[in-house]
Amino acid sequence: LKREISFFPKLLLFEKDGRFIGTVKPIHIPLHYYVINLFLKNSFITLFPMTYGIFTNDQLLVSFKRRGMKKSVVTIKNVQNEPIGEYVQEDFKSLLNIKGKLKDAFGNTFLSTNIKGFSGDFTLVDVDGHTWAHFYNGYFPHHYTNLFRDMQNDIVVLSDDLDENYK
Repeated sequence: LKREISFFPKLLLFEKDGRFIGTVKPIHIPLHYYVINLFLKNSFITLFPMTYGIFTNDQLLVSFKRRGMKKSVVTIKNVQNEPIGEYVQEDFKSLLNIKGKLKDAFGNTFLSTNIKGFSGDFTLVDVDGHTWAHFYNGYFPHHYTNLFRDMQNDIVVLSDDLDENYK
């Protein structure tokens, strides 16, 4: 994941070999958010409900919208704007132990998150104990330095065993 400098937060997505695969960026930005963003830093604007999209070759693959303050609910929608899942997280219940649940379109939990400590690293493991992904905060493997000049990138490693539909 690479943050791109822009008026609103945007992430660039890359494969392990350095190939560009897509962008995560806001879509349908309300006009008053531009005014708010002039006075707040980019990190604060993410606290407001905003719809983001994951794009590849400028084609929308999926969109998601965060809402709520004490409890964040991120609704995930497909290209036809139909809900395909939801992520629910208790934001301020505990600062040292953040728990969340990823649910399918029918409301069934299939992936629970449990982020402990201040490091920011976490692993996503489903209800059957299969690892889906690991998020590294501040860790940058040396073998990536020949692909990326900026080493201040967060890394998400998806499990090789994970089905393409879930990726």
